[in-house]
Amino acid sequence: MPILRGFTGDIRTMPPDIYVNEMPVPQEENFTMPDFVLGFVGEFDRGPINEYIYCSETPTKRMTELLRPVLGEMSDKGCKGNQLLTHLHMARAKKAVFVRILGNGYATAGLTLMDSQEMPTPTLKVSAKYPGEYANLFTAEVIAEKEDTFTLKLYSDLDSYETYKGLTMEEESENYAIKVVNEKSYHFVLEDLKSTAETMQEKKPAVIEQTQLYGGSNGARLTERDYIGTFDSGTGIRTGLKLLELAGKQVTDSSYIGFSSSAADKALYAFGEKYNNMTYCGTNSLKVGETGEETIAYRKTYDTDFCQMVTGSYKANTGAEISGACLSAIVHATGAIENSGLALECTWLSGSDELFDFDQLTFLYENQIACFTLKPSETGQGKLGWRMGNDYTLAIKDVSGEVLTDNENRKVNRRRLNSWIENSLFFVAAKWQGRAMTTKMKRDAEVRIRTFFDQLKQPLNPLDSPKIDDYSITFDESANNIDVFLQNINVKHFNTAEWVLLNFAGGTNAEIE
Repeated sequence: MPILRGFTGDIRTMPPDIYVNEMPVPQEENFTMPDFVLGFVGEFDRGPINEYIYCSETPTKRMTELLRPVLGEMSDKGCKGNQLLTHLHMARAKKAVFVRILGNGYATAGLTLMDSQEMPTPTLKVSAKYPGEYANLFTAEVIAEKEDTFTLKLYSDLDSYETYKGLTMEEESENYAIKVVNEKSYHFVLEDLKSTAETMQEKKPAVIEQTQLYGGSNGARLTERDYIGTFDSGTGIRTGLKLLELAGKQVTDSSYIGFSSSAADKALYAFGEKYNNMTYCGTNSLKVGETGEETIAYRKTYDTDFCQMVTGSYKANTGAEISGACLSAIVHATGAIENSGLALECTWLSGSDELFDFDQLTFLYENQIACFTLKPSETGQGKLGWRMGNDYTLAIKDVSGEVLTDNENRKVNRRRLNSWIENSLFFVAAKWQGRAMTTKMKRDAEVRIRTFFDQLKQPLNPLDSPKIDDYSITFDESANNIDVFLQNINVKHFNTAEWVLLNFAGGTNAEIE
């Protein structure tokens, strides 16, 4: 595992498997944390299955534009993941991690070009630069030039058009087709299949072909095992949710894309508990009927603060469907941290698979199940907008085993705010990690940590709203390291009478697994 010293940024921006030792951080007393990062596991019409895709919006390109050549087009039908992209675009999500999964028997898309011999043999393979395992459609056109050179025109189904002239199959040449295209192309990768031809003229490709699938079909239905994923300790290859774990430190809100099962959801909230982020479960298969017995029974199968159950399936005004779980993850990650999903109006939604009456909403509320409902818009223009009807996530029982009776709202956001504060503390106190603390260091650390919480209570920027109502901290003056010096932190949230204990339990170093 590599050792990284002198790193001055945020460790959560680093790739997995980086060990950060004695990480220095900026000295100023203003602390900024990264945006919330969504994490999704599900089916897309293209993209890799053995690596996750992390995408961050740039000043000039929306996140969905960047994803287009990797995971495919936004869609109003078809793969659930591509329909999800439509909602992410409309919600203006900025950062997300995606894990694509496939059922057994999927095929690999590729284009094999034959050489110019009288009895042709394979000479060149064209593949997508983003390692899509299925449904990358492209065409290659070969135009003859001189005896041993050729022009290669490559067309992608994503409107890419590339032309390379003067190519040869001579490996020592600076115009070697493999070298030229692989260095310059944004969409394509070439592989030399080592034609058996004896001359360069015969080795060059001579056909026009469109990609064809080989090796099976991807028509297998996705199972809970595909969503949970696998890990091969020999090769290190991961799939599904186990692959998302590689980005577990970056992700703050995660969900399966339109899927729910007991085993898969259990793995999901275990992921949330392990990496201190919020997870969301429940699809349109979990509906509230006349009694809601099936939905309520399912909600009682788990007891954790880290997973919100959301019922219903919802449609964008374009027709793209999304599960309530995915939608809740989006509104929490795109809204302000001090506000819950209740505060964000989903102006792009046009309908739901089921409308709940007052009694049903009360039933959901009492049993800690979230949903989205149609409410009057705050714009004052008489329009209607969809917003969260309730925002539950509290564990069913408290630490003593007693059933919780507090009916305060904003419980999902309280869990997320706690996670955000806990993660922020690693950043704030990192300069003292792994060091024996002197009296001066303890005073400096106390000032820095109190300043951090003071700014949560009263931001320096008058345009920012407070994140917490109040706080208290206990320090151990006899401590020799930062983890012992910082004892208990009690944070009082708005809109709730409860005080929540945050445990600062770092090691002597910060580690990203």
